[in-house]
Amino acid sequence: MNGKIVLLNLFSWFGVFSLVMSASAQTRTVGVNVGNKFRYSVDASWSSDDPNATAPSYLEDYNNTEWLEVSITAISGTNITGNDTRRYLNGTETTVDVYVDVYDGHGPLTLFFISANLTVGDSLYTYPWDYMLINETVPKTYLSGVRDTNYVNTTSYGTSNTNNSMYWDKLTGVLVDLCVENTYQIGNYTYSWSVEFQIISSDLWVITEFSTWTSTMLMLIVLTSAIIIISRQRARYSPTTFPNFL
Repeated sequence: MNGKIVLLNLFSWFGVFSLVMSASAQTRTVGVNVGNKFRYSVDASWSSDDPNATAPSYLEDYNNTEWLEVSITAISGTNITGNDTRRYLNGTETTVDVYVDVYDGHGPLTLFFISANLTVGDSLYTYPWDYMLINETVPKTYLSGVRDTNYVNTTSYGTSNTNNSMYWDKLTGVLVDLCVENTYQIGNYTYSWSVEFQIISSDLWVITEFSTWTSTMLMLIVLTSAIIIISRQRARYSPTTFPNFL
């Protein structure tokens, strides 16, 4: 299934619950750069007590996905354009063009990127997403270490019960963890599904490490400099160089 349609199908559940709230005004800015790449693991589950039921095709698509990677190809104002590459367990890959506007959330990359530096009480996007507010900013360990993340949790109850737990890196607005769990009733049967995206690699937060050769050379330079400094200090204060009045 086309990546755009799958993401829209997944997150269309969010629009069926919660009252619309007035969002606090805030500046919307892109926190990523052209060339950045973000790879996610994808886990999905589905169950039903209906003996004749089968899992939706988009959940099967997620179950057969090894990883999903978003590569940023262009940025214009608050709009992010990129490629969504999906590698399947059978070794095949598909790539589609994707985009999102971090101002209003429009685009198939909705929820993968929000504005950088949002704070508690800010909405993820403007209307119609303005009911989803940042609950808290919490430290979490991802990739390069502990980073501040903006957390949103929403729960709805009714014929369809949904819980959404989502984290974004505060500094960049990049999704780092998203879990959606849904249970609904049709007649006498109950259906449940869940999907989780979790970031597993990114070139944005890579800590550059020196090669062994470079580290060795730097160590030799430091040691040599230290020896020269110590030698000069000893020569300066040796008995043969003391002033005559001593």
